[in-house]
Amino acid sequence: MPEKNKDLNCKANNYAAKISIIYAVVSAVWILVSDILTTTLFAKRGLFTIFSVIKGWLFVLITASLLYFLIRKKIYSLYLSENKLQNALEELQKTNAELSKTQEKLVVQYKKLAKNQEKIKELAYFDQLTNLPNRNYFTMVLEKAIKEAHFKGQQLALIYIDIDNFSKINNTLGHETGDIVLKEIAQRLKEAVGNNGFVARLTGDEFGIIIYNFLDFNVLNYFIYKIFNSFSMSWEIMEYDFYITPSMGVAIYPSDGQDSVSLLKNADKALKLAKEKGKNTFCFYNVEMDNILQQRLEFESELRKAIEKDQFVLYYQPIVNLEKMQLCGAEALIRWIHPQKGMIPPMSFIPIAEQTGLISQIGQWVLTKAILDLKSIREVTNHNFYVSFNASLREFSSANFVDNVLYTIEALKADPTSLGIEITESVAMADPQNTIKSLNTFKEKGIKVFLDDFGTGYSSLNYLKQLPIDVVKIDRSFIANMSTDMKEQRIAKSLIDLSHILDLKVVAEGIEDSQQAEILKSFDCDFGQGYLFGKPLPKDQFLELAKRF
Repeated sequence: MPEKNKDLNCKANNYAAKISIIYAVVSAVWILVSDILTTTLFAKRGLFTIFSVIKGWLFVLITASLLYFLIRKKIYSLYLSENKLQNALEELQKTNAELSKTQEKLVVQYKKLAKNQEKIKELAYFDQLTNLPNRNYFTMVLEKAIKEAHFKGQQLALIYIDIDNFSKINNTLGHETGDIVLKEIAQRLKEAVGNNGFVARLTGDEFGIIIYNFLDFNVLNYFIYKIFNSFSMSWEIMEYDFYITPSMGVAIYPSDGQDSVSLLKNADKALKLAKEKGKNTFCFYNVEMDNILQQRLEFESELRKAIEKDQFVLYYQPIVNLEKMQLCGAEALIRWIHPQKGMIPPMSFIPIAEQTGLISQIGQWVLTKAILDLKSIREVTNHNFYVSFNASLREFSSANFVDNVLYTIEALKADPTSLGIEITESVAMADPQNTIKSLNTFKEKGIKVFLDDFGTGYSSLNYLKQLPIDVVKIDRSFIANMSTDMKEQRIAKSLIDLSHILDLKVVAEGIEDSQQAEILKSFDCDFGQGYLFGKPLPKDQFLELAKRF
């Protein structure tokens, strides 16, 4: 029996014994006293009998009263306890009901919390646009894959992908189209890799792929080319049909890095080299790449110093009227005179200047220098002489490019009609609508517009006739073998005739001998430029050349 029940049983026994003792004592006293009184006071038998009966009933009445008072208090206490217990039970039931409701609410809140935790996890580890894992999740998976590869003695590949010129899609077709393209890219990458790897979106237009345990590089190359093939198909999105190309950098565990940070860093280095090679290709990381990138950083630093210390010189190559054989203009060409390395050609530093954004400062220097030189050049030539300068894609894409050019012309009090701006077809077609708008602004101010390297780009005739240009410059590749190649002559004549149909003047580049000049003249080509008339020269030497015309 439990201790509590033993205690209650003991209390009950004590109370029952108490009542019994009181009852026994009262009864004994009553019998003793009543018998003595009866014997003493009612000796006569007649009265004795009557009094005995009365005494018996009095005993019953007294003992009943005694029991009533003895038991009533305890029963009252029991009823009070029962009432308290009933009230406590009702309160307990009420509390239990409230607890049940609270439990239901807690279950609902728990479910909401679980959903929120899932949502937080999704936001923390997944890209909301493509539903691919994000960079955080990719890094976790990569670290886990590295540990497993180390344990099993396997190798894995990290492929870093960047979409070439993706900004053109956003700028030309809008961010909505760009988002649709990114979703499609994500889907194609997943299909290309399948269960053999892990695909994630690392940043805006950059993706990461882990290729698990590949037996040899033939297998890895298979997946790389499979990824390229997934991009080779045309993209038909929102009634647009276009092509997209990727650049990829590849790093291998364990040879190219034994942790996630090293692999990502080295794959990124390989990606940058792929970009420098012309995009739409891939590069494997190697140790020599560090030396290349180090040289690149040093070259970039020297280029910045060149801007600060004014190490540039502007050269001018003459443009001649073929019919009159008169000097009518010149193309301004920048040269870098390095204090130790000497002359550095533009093709060596212009691409780096574009990639680093230094091209804007260099372009501003060219425009300012050309305007300042123009006054002395026109004094030697004639008042119709003009100077043209080149605008790169990065410059032309800048939101304030047009305003900066016009401000510089106005600040230096230059004649806009004595200046020309040269853009390539690739620059013109990067964002045709904005290009047309910008070129119209230049034309309204009297600035001549040249389309450089005509025939080598990808502009359609429809866009060509819409572009507000004055002059097309036929690329030297159509001129080089003109003297002996009849096909080349026909192509050049077709380009000249097409330009004239569109009311455009024509400059033929790369003329190196008089025979080429005569052929072009017979084709009614308006102007010529090339070594036959003069190489690019610094201002002083160009002035001497101009005097001989």
